[in-house]
Amino acid sequence: MLRLLTFIFILLSLPGISPARQHPDFTTLNALLKEAVANQKVAGLTLLLIHRGEPAYHNAFGYADLKTKTPFKKNAPVVIASISKPLLGTAVFRLAQAEELNLETPVSTYLPEFADLKLESGQAASRAPTLTELLSHTAGIRASKAEGGRPWLASWTHGKSLAGVVTRYAREYPLRAQPGTRYAYSGIGTDIAARTAEAAANQSRNELLIAQVAQPLGMSQTGYRNRDHLPNNMPQRYYLADSGTLLPNRPRPIPPPDTYSSSGGSIISTAEDLARWLLVFRNQGLHEGQPFFTKETLDAMLTPVPNSKNTACGFFARKVSEDGRALVIGHTGSTGTNCWIDFENDLIGIMLTQSSGENTKELRLRIEDHVTTLVTSSE
Repeated sequence: MLRLLTFIFILLSLPGISPARQHPDFTTLNALLKEAVANQKVAGLTLLLIHRGEPAYHNAFGYADLKTKTPFKKNAPVVIASISKPLLGTAVFRLAQAEELNLETPVSTYLPEFADLKLESGQAASRAPTLTELLSHTAGIRASKAEGGRPWLASWTHGKSLAGVVTRYAREYPLRAQPGTRYAYSGIGTDIAARTAEAAANQSRNELLIAQVAQPLGMSQTGYRNRDHLPNNMPQRYYLADSGTLLPNRPRPIPPPDTYSSSGGSIISTAEDLARWLLVFRNQGLHEGQPFFTKETLDAMLTPVPNSKNTACGFFARKVSEDGRALVIGHTGSTGTNCWIDFENDLIGIMLTQSSGENTKELRLRIEDHVTTLVTSSE
């Protein structure tokens, strides 16, 4: 409770924020979330909403463990899955802002093993992809759903370094298209982006995330999942069986520190930590009134990329204006997680579960639409 009050105090102390503003009535939202738990759409979840820069709603429903009936807590640490992608992208852009790497230079500049790449057709690649292409899924790499597209589930990656895994990508994973020409949502691309950042900064991916994002933003619960960062109060992960019953996922191996895990899928965080991160985008690059991003960096991060569904730092551009500005950005994860920023309605939403994203997609969309309706109808 003390940590939550401190978090709220920080939010209310930001420039231009007044505690007197009214927020929508979320009674119907409470009913929707209770119904989702009762109908086993999810085992449990937490939802945090920030409206006009202020915390407007934060509640949790259901269970972190169905067997023990342990409640799902509002600030439960969870595997955020693919929300890791734009969070890693944030660290990359911080390095670019400090001129430690170039986003538009082929990554072969930093990783020589990516020189002289081939396409699957045997044709020579025109060049290695850039970091912007890797983060926006236009690098020409196979999609995550393609054969071999999820190497983090393969036994050959266990216990390896990120450098070793990415070197094998360069040697054994030919491109499927010329860089910049085609969209394919790819976690492999995020791994290569992370390894490029490691090489440029001479620092491990895990250390980079802490140094560039978590530490300066006060995200004390955020880090890559490994034996040094595995909170003991994490909710159980569930999937929906054919019988319609939620069943626990098999336990996944816990990697030693600084060994390979999915760079775009294995960060642990909390709703409050993610709010600190997303507020930087809402507050025009400021964190607690101090610059975290320059305007130029922020604009570049939120610019939709040609031939892509994403912005340059990895967010999905869910709504784009006629002049090409991202009006709504966000990202989901395979653990049922979702975060979004609606710039038009000055709204940030963070929904965290540990129930399969495929099973919770309908619920996620319903929640996001319901929240938007409540906010716009209260104006």
